[in-house]
Amino acid sequence: HKAVGHKGRILYLDLYFSDKRKLRLIQVYLNANQKERPQIEALYKYIDDTISNAQSRDMEVIIMGNFNINYRKYLMAFINNKWQFFLFRTLESRRLLDTIPIFNDNDEEMYTYTPADPNRQESRLDYIWASLSMLEKSVNSTVIENDHFDTDHKTITLSLDTVQMTGVSLNATNQKKKHIKRTVFQYDEMDKDDEYTWENFSTHLDLEIENALMKDFSIVKPRHINTLWDMFRQTLMRVAKSRIVNKQVTRNKVKTTPEKKLSVYFDLRYIINRILETRSILNASASITYSVSAKWSKFQRLINTTLDKYECSDLSSSFTFLILDDFKLFLKNLCKIRKYLRLLFKLEFNIMVQEQIVSNIKKRCTNFKDNQDSMIRSITEEEMVHISIKKIYKKDAHGNESLITGKSAVLQETNHHFQTITGSINRKKPLQGR
Repeated sequence: HKAVGHKGRILYLDLYFSDKRKLRLIQVYLNANQKERPQIEALYKYIDDTISNAQSRDMEVIIMGNFNINYRKYLMAFINNKWQFFLFRTLESRRLLDTIPIFNDNDEEMYTYTPADPNRQESRLDYIWASLSMLEKSVNSTVIENDHFDTDHKTITLSLDTVQMTGVSLNATNQKKKHIKRTVFQYDEMDKDDEYTWENFSTHLDLEIENALMKDFSIVKPRHINTLWDMFRQTLMRVAKSRIVNKQVTRNKVKTTPEKKLSVYFDLRYIINRILETRSILNASASITYSVSAKWSKFQRLINTTLDKYECSDLSSSFTFLILDDFKLFLKNLCKIRKYLRLLFKLEFNIMVQEQIVSNIKKRCTNFKDNQDSMIRSITEEEMVHISIKKIYKKDAHGNESLITGKSAVLQETNHHFQTITGSINRKKPLQGR
């Protein structure tokens, strides 16, 4: 790969995949102040040259980021040749497409910028534009909230089909995943021999921390905390692997995307791809050749067959594709089909999720009385870990403090705590001490 930055405002990354697949990812953050016209126009020129260079090398293009201009205003303007909109004219002339309207029917209601001033309107200033063939490899594009940091902008996402993108078959990818191993620590096996004891582990961990001079580490900046934590984490794992009983386990489970199990998913993808191609024909405004007409007639036959499968033949079409108006009407009909399949997809997906939930509940109920450990593992999807409680510090309602060390007293207090923590007395369960 190759990464190039420009004036702190633009960064592009060239990615190379198998079968000579090439992609240029362009990230931009353009000036918000329109008074900085010379700088903005220079950035527009650089973006145009960067896209042109990529396309001359047969590379696919995705450009994304905060454009700080409103595409809707550009489309609605009676005269849209203002210098501020030069970037949109460039993207259109380079045959790139805005991803949000393609995958969303309510794109006019999707905003990415919410001003602090309530008197100002919300707008979409953030975008992802992509070349046609990249959109054919895309699954979805949407707007999501930023939950991890404070900002007045939302995030645009574009989900790609990684198999189509990379050229690596799913089977080949899964074969690699089958050889991934992880370390499982067997805490129950500790203290059964002299080599693997908690005391031995604690002693060696203290020694490693002392040798690494962690206690003398100076912290004057936030990044020093991360550095110290990384040192401690690596030391802890190194000592744990040598002083705690463990085994290597091969991860055999390969997760599949639930959507892939639905046939409607593939039909929806097919319709979206035909929408993209039809829009490309209309944008080109070229003369209709016999081969193009024949190709779209074939699309129409396949789509009509698909509609019969879903018993919605009222959406079938019978265009000749000899004039551009046929393509316009066909595109309009495709959008109706896309809307119908989206609703059907959501319905089928929800049914599948509910069936999966019911199936899991039945499995857990089966194991509830005979094997409670198995039930808990099925819920948490993690291995159960046992804890050892040797002492309990207790403070009663009157503020009296006490330290409980007796084995039976510790068991009794622990049992009482976990049986009453939810606010009611549950079924008593005797705890086993060690």
